[in-house]
Amino acid sequence: MKCKILPPKGLYHPVLPYKQLTSDNTHKLLFGLCRTCMNKISFKCKHIDDPTLNKHDKIHEIKRCKECKNIKNEKCIHSNEERVIVGTWSTIEIDKAIEKGYKLQKIYELEHFEKTSTDIFKLYVDTFMKYKQEASGCKCDPKYCKPDCENDKECKTKIQYIIDNAAYNLDIDKVKHNSGLRFIAKICLNNLWGHFEHITKIVFNEKYKDISTMILDENIVLTEYKEKEEYSKPNPSVNVYIALFTTAHARLKLYELLDILQERVLYMDTDSCIYNDDGSEACKKVENMMGSKLGDLTDEIVSKHNANHIKQFISAGPKDYSMKLDTEKLVSCCKGFRLNAEVEEKITLDKK
Repeated sequence: MKCKILPPKGLYHPVLPYKQLTSDNTHKLLFGLCRTCMNKISFKCKHIDDPTLNKHDKIHEIKRCKECKNIKNEKCIHSNEERVIVGTWSTIEIDKAIEKGYKLQKIYELEHFEKTSTDIFKLYVDTFMKYKQEASGCKCDPKYCKPDCENDKECKTKIQYIIDNAAYNLDIDKVKHNSGLRFIAKICLNNLWGHFEHITKIVFNEKYKDISTMILDENIVLTEYKEKEEYSKPNPSVNVYIALFTTAHARLKLYELLDILQERVLYMDTDSCIYNDDGSEACKKVENMMGSKLGDLTDEIVSKHNANHIKQFISAGPKDYSMKLDTEKLVSCCKGFRLNAEVEEKITLDKK
């Protein structure tokens, strides 16, 4: 649905994303409550005008400009007409937005399907979820299980695991940790959705335009190009409606978590959230949402890093963070860098 909608004031976690043109002529996806305030991201700094600075140092100084920072941090005093946003969103996101106080003002275009389905991929997903859950295995609970009883059909933890995942008809003989099989099953589950949103204009041929190259070092050359539209071929597997509703449902699933936690959220990404557990009812509600079934939350600090909680956390933006666990293990993520031994020495919690 393409529409004009007015966001509410004071909503801690906005619902609808908004695509804003930035100062470097690219688009950035923002979540805000005022169009005019979000437009500040496109401001070009006019306060730094030192001819002695080289390009790199000037960019660094612009990012630290106090005048620009003050402008961007001003309290919103804009009118409703200045705050209203226009965009295209899925109807399920519009429904959630209205529930949270957004006001729908005008509809420009609406794509409607008379026939719908809620189980179009059910057999596919159930099949690979069965493989994934079996290959995940289950860690025996020392409270009422024998040590290392994974092969024991009488294992109470395994029996409960089968019951919890009854929808996938797990075979008790196959419930055993197998990292290779689990990886393949997970890849098959994740790869299904991406094909529906491939850009149809991209196809491998020799008909390119606007080719530019930049030498990064003696071994790497960056090449950018565009393909001539007359040579583009449509991809028959693309279905933008399936793709957008898949991602819309994912955003709403994450929003359910954000809406519960509110200001406790420290960081969030596509399907994950890092938050401050203050022992409140909200945090207890999140704990009850954890499990092994499709749609359940997983505590990756426990399952992936074999720790209990995070002691220190710092983030510089999306996919750029470091954290120290209670086991003193350091975990870092920095987009654009492959975290090998050399890089891990430089990108640390202290240096961020």
